[in-house]
Amino acid sequence: MSEQLAMVTGASSGIGEAFARELVRRGYAVILVARRLDRLIALQAELGKGTEVLAADLATEEGMGAVAARLSRGGISLLVNNAGLGFRGLVVDQPEASITRLVRVNLEAPMRLSRGAAAQMAGEGRGTLINVASMGAFQPVPYLNVYAATKAGLLSFTEALADEVAGFGVTVQALCPGNIPTGFQDVAGTKGSRFDRTPSMSAGEVARRSLDAALQGGPTLFLPARMDRISIFAQRFLPRFVARRVAGSLLKSE
Repeated sequence: MSEQLAMVTGASSGIGEAFARELVRRGYAVILVARRLDRLIALQAELGKGTEVLAADLATEEGMGAVAARLSRGGISLLVNNAGLGFRGLVVDQPEASITRLVRVNLEAPMRLSRGAAAQMAGEGRGTLINVASMGAFQPVPYLNVYAATKAGLLSFTEALADEVAGFGVTVQALCPGNIPTGFQDVAGTKGSRFDRTPSMSAGEVARRSLDAALQGGPTLFLPARMDRISIFAQRFLPRFVARRVAGSLLKSE
């Protein structure tokens, strides 16, 4: 088993695909995890030897179990929990099944996979875990309500986990990107909103900066863009209701 073996969830597009490409560029063998097998196979063909495909729907027990089983085999030195989704609109209008799916993919799955990976890595005395949260984790976000709540939970979990495994040679990063142009906007329904016009950077740059920081033992909380760091600093001086209303105004239908 390669000492440079990584796993990326949500690898078929967006930030996950960018992580997969960057890891291969750095010499890692990569296990590509996502729902859409056809996209995984296409990406595997492009990235070449050293990539492995695992089709799994992380909203299901079967999907989570399949990925957890692959982790339990050991040898994975880097895990990127990137899979995620969101739905724009009033929470009262969203079907219960959609909310359940969102919570499972965005919060339950990365928590369970982080636990499994951290146990394996701690036992081996090395490893890197990156959980992709969001700038939406720092305040309530009306019209992207449940998404922001799951990312807040993931941020809290990841920061606490970092302290718990710090003495075992495991580096944990909570990556909090802002608005990054990916397929997320189309699925979430945020395309064309004022949020869609906020400053952003490419998915490739996010992946590169995240890996640079994590592999050098950088901070647990990582904000890849300068504007994101400025935004978080400014929020410390704003009443929470102001931050909440500003966030909601970017997503409210015009």
